[in-house]
Amino acid sequence: MHRVRLAEIFPPGGPPIAAERFELRSGTPAHSHDFIELAVVTGGTATHVSAAGEQHLDRGSVTLLRPGDWHGYHDCRRLIVYNLYVSPEAFRRELAWMRAAPHLGRVLHTAGRPGRDTGRPLRLDPAALRIVETGLAETAGRPGPGLDPGPVYAVRAGILLCLLGGTAASVPADAAGDRTGHVHPSVLAAAQLLEDDIQRAWSLDELASTVSVSPPYLTRLFTAQLGVPPMTYLGRLRAERAAALLIETDLPVAVIGRLVGWDDPNYAGRRFRHFFTLGPAAYRTRFRAGGRMEGQEQLRHGAPDT
Repeated sequence: MHRVRLAEIFPPGGPPIAAERFELRSGTPAHSHDFIELAVVTGGTATHVSAAGEQHLDRGSVTLLRPGDWHGYHDCRRLIVYNLYVSPEAFRRELAWMRAAPHLGRVLHTAGRPGRDTGRPLRLDPAALRIVETGLAETAGRPGPGLDPGPVYAVRAGILLCLLGGTAASVPADAAGDRTGHVHPSVLAAAQLLEDDIQRAWSLDELASTVSVSPPYLTRLFTAQLGVPPMTYLGRLRAERAAALLIETDLPVAVIGRLVGWDDPNYAGRRFRHFFTLGPAAYRTRFRAGGRMEGQEQLRHGAPDT
């Protein structure tokens, strides 16, 4: 349940989407990972714990976690959950077309943020849930020796689209932003620039000039269509990369900060904590491969940095 690295989920040359089924009768320690995870509850109940707070889960509940997000479960009562794992790079290659839909972009880029309305978990309506559940039941697990991975990937891509579209429909209209048309080309271009060079000392003025729009207009478009302003988007990308380096390497925290574009260690710590509620050192201690959060109070509320 606690695989945290891309290599553990996506073997070289394999499809960038994987699925697994779990039945939980007790809680799980909080853990993190460096890929996107969508967890769909098809039976039972539990409490989900993450940096965004606590959420009650039951049939139809969906949690979406971006790379670096930590989470765990407690008070599980015959919980049945399907995990759909997606490589982040897939949204820049095979699945890039999904990012062109504003309502999908907002779900992808605002999931897991501390301060979200945790009383409104993402949900699938009964019709969408039946479709998703059937598809996941047929494709959960790795393709066997005689099973062509191509059709399995196509089914999982369809499940992913149904999941994102179905959960986007559960977001209140006043929080959903732009539900029509496609993401503006300047937004896609700006997002690509930030993703391609997170270490660069980007400014809003420079970014807007590069994509040939004014800074205020880029901010309005970006926020309406991806759910966050450009510089917040960049901060999240940096935090995600830092989280991966913290759990995959032994590099000093200060070095990791510089590698992702945060030269000041104090500033790096504040920005990292903003996204994950834990400082870099505490995050590494608890969530790197083989690590775990000790104690139910730490699972529920986190603990002070050390």
